[in-house]
Amino acid sequence: MADIPMIKSINDTEKRLVQLKQAVPTRGMERHPTILKDVSELPIELQSPEVSRLAAGETIQDIISFPPQIQRGHHYVPRQALLFTPKKAIHLLASIWPGQVPEVTQVKGSDLLYMEVTLILLYGFLEIVAPGDQSPARLGAEFNLVAWDLLSRPVRQLLLSARTSQTSAKEHVSFSPSVKLAVDGLPLKFFNGVRIHGLLPGEQLEDLVFQPGTWEHRLVFFRRAILPNTLILLTSNYLVVIQEELEVSQGWIITYIPRNAILNIQNQPCSQWNELSLQLERAGQSAQPQFRLTASAARTWHDCWTRHGGQWQDLPGEPV
Repeated sequence: MADIPMIKSINDTEKRLVQLKQAVPTRGMERHPTILKDVSELPIELQSPEVSRLAAGETIQDIISFPPQIQRGHHYVPRQALLFTPKKAIHLLASIWPGQVPEVTQVKGSDLLYMEVTLILLYGFLEIVAPGDQSPARLGAEFNLVAWDLLSRPVRQLLLSARTSQTSAKEHVSFSPSVKLAVDGLPLKFFNGVRIHGLLPGEQLEDLVFQPGTWEHRLVFFRRAILPNTLILLTSNYLVVIQEELEVSQGWIITYIPRNAILNIQNQPCSQWNELSLQLERAGQSAQPQFRLTASAARTWHDCWTRHGGQWQDLPGEPV
């Protein structure tokens, strides 16, 4: 009998989601995000005493409100908003139940552990992880990719606020001759990716490693992707990983990790790749993003990382 309320709650949630999906805007401007001038203009589902108190103590520069949406064909995303101050991002997510207050998540740029931006076909996802009250806070916002034009400027401003060193008062980026040669030799897509996503104004690109995607052949005519095209950049303040999604080459997944948050990189050989785990820490709280490289690319990245003073730890390989 103890399981009956849980089953009923799951059924109620499923019914509610069906209702909400039917009400998602499908035409006109209602489908698109809007820029608001003041927190008082937020939809009622995103307002609460906590939101009002929070806004009263901050200098809000950008407010972007998103309508309810269906992502990836079936996943319902409630109404949400992103608020940006000069050094902070605040995410408001409406409840699926009437009358309940929105979920509020805020992160400071100066506390950034990492940021990941997914831009694939029409799907966008912004993930920011930073220390919270007791454990790392995770801001996660899904959006239609048409909203990226509105989001890109405040997101980059948040990354700029997390920098610990200012390499130049100018807006241009700089390269050493050897790195410039390596950038020029990249595939066109990743050559553009360095300039569009990889480098912030005033940053210097110090090193890079590019790993072409790898495939496993099956039978005669079939093959399966093992590792995506991956570019690792080492800039004045950031380690930036630009990847394609494993099965979809149209788009990017860009991860920004402040160099001063990286304690160590652990490398563990596996059967078909090397698993690299980045040990991050700020304010006594930790995170551990991971990515995969071939053994040869991992060795090349080891040489780059340690040459610039980074810590590296090789772990025993997994048993085959």
